[in-house]
Amino acid sequence: MPTERKREPSTGEPKTCPECNGRGWTDNLCITEERAHRCSYCDGKGFDAAGKECYACRGTGLIEVRREDKSPCPLCQGAGVYPVPESMTIEQFAFHPGKKV
Repeated sequence: MPTERKREPSTGEPKTCPECNGRGWTDNLCITEERAHRCSYCDGKGFDAAGKECYACRGTGLIEVRREDKSPCPLCQGAGVYPVPESMTIEQFAFHPGKKV
């Protein structure tokens, strides 16, 4: 785990980060086309055995697979506040990957 993170220069009083709402991490739940998977309900055909549009994929043949993926907030770099004070140590950051809560 890195011991230092890049920080933006402080300007003004730190406030709760508007990007992550103070959590220090963001959810990556967006699924791009290359990460979509063949629909298991219609086997990627887009329709069921009766020829009706598949209810699961809505006729696309692809279905999203979502997973939770926490990444440091791109704005505050995991601090949870923005701008990040220069005096703030990594132990004070809100985002601690691998730490059981």
